[in-house]
Amino acid sequence: MNSDVQKYKDMEKRLTLMHDKAWLQTIDEIKKFVYDDNFRYSVTYKQDRQRNNRNFTFQDVSFVEETNTFIFTSFSYHWETGELEKDKVSDRLTLKDIEIIKVNKNEVEDYSDLNGFI
Repeated sequence: MNSDVQKYKDMEKRLTLMHDKAWLQTIDEIKKFVYDDNFRYSVTYKQDRQRNNRNFTFQDVSFVEETNTFIFTSFSYHWETGELEKDKVSDRLTLKDIEIIKVNKNEVEDYSDLNGFI
């Protein structure tokens, strides 16, 4: 019975969010996500009864339509080259669509000029 109540609350929140253009655009952006190594991506979210928003950095995302959830995956970086190792998962986070607040996309800083400085 409790899960039915939770499903109802989720549907009610989803219906409310369907009127928020910014949220709809964010969800659409995530569904069409393509990784570009010139940027760092993170998702801002609030799960269940958390008081504060949280961030999770990711390089891949998949959508599970049956449950309206997104699986965000973060991969490890090679310690010498700094290249992304897509065969080594560092962390995963599963979020309901209604828990997502926004996606952040920040350009990667280029520190190659500082090689001789250190």
